[in-house]
Amino acid sequence: MADRPDQLIRSGADLELRQLKLLVAVAEAGSVTAAAAALGTTPAKLTLRIRRLERMIGAPLLAAEPAGKLFTETGELLLEHASAVVPQFDRMLTAARAGLERPVAQIRIGSVPTPVLPRLIREVGVRNPDAGLTVRTAESAAELAEALLREELDLGLLRQDAVRERPLEWVSVATEPLVVGIPSGHPLGVPDSLTPAALSRQRCVLLDQTVQPRTRALLAAFADAGADPRLCYADSEWAVLCLGYGAGILTVTAPPTRPMPDTSYRPLHCAATNSTLVLAWTDDGLLAGCLPLVRAAMTRAHAEHLRALLHSRP
Repeated sequence: MADRPDQLIRSGADLELRQLKLLVAVAEAGSVTAAAAALGTTPAKLTLRIRRLERMIGAPLLAAEPAGKLFTETGELLLEHASAVVPQFDRMLTAARAGLERPVAQIRIGSVPTPVLPRLIREVGVRNPDAGLTVRTAESAAELAEALLREELDLGLLRQDAVRERPLEWVSVATEPLVVGIPSGHPLGVPDSLTPAALSRQRCVLLDQTVQPRTRALLAAFADAGADPRLCYADSEWAVLCLGYGAGILTVTAPPTRPMPDTSYRPLHCAATNSTLVLAWTDDGLLAGCLPLVRAAMTRAHAEHLRALLHSRP
């Protein structure tokens, strides 16, 4: 009796792609023996796997006398469909793997030390959930501005003096004073605010002027006030804070990213040393549309942090 094509449908839901590949391999090799060698198995094992497929289909697939036709009518019919399905499935897998390997869009953020950097990362991430985020920090805003111009960064949280004369797009986030860190028990006490003149003859740690332009403005303010503080310098905000805390002396920095314990922070009233924190970019790209919202959130976060910092007492 001839094989009935409708038998192919009877158990089709149980077929596996690897089983269909066996038939294609036999057809391409021209025999079970050659197919087994190509698949790295033995003819007996390959035949056994094809017999399992035959039981699932309910009809023979290999011809009883291979000297003539290699497949039965049912085998030919199944092979016809397998020859279409197997390459299509392989193409699907190739496309899927290509999709997985496609690099995820990255938003590269650069920032000077500031306590609101975590908020910036969160705001950008929430509004770009499919993008990856990388962060680079540096004491020098000028260094980060140049990285933006070289397209090594997409967004910078910088200070205005670094962007004013560079071809960058930017919006202001907040104006911030320098703050004086006063260790607990310091003879100066904890006044509501301080002027450069009030620091005369006090031991103070400043950020080196090679990385912080505001230090030059502060030195000029000391000179204008006739003040002669005893100064020492460090090359990073963290080093300034640690040195001041360890030596029990005053620190003068931007609002610190990690305030020291047992330390009060008070604003330095000196307009010449105030600075504007800005968001800067060259091409909004992935950030298009979200920058106004990010900027508004950053402004609120900065105000909240500064208020909490300047009203705290050890």
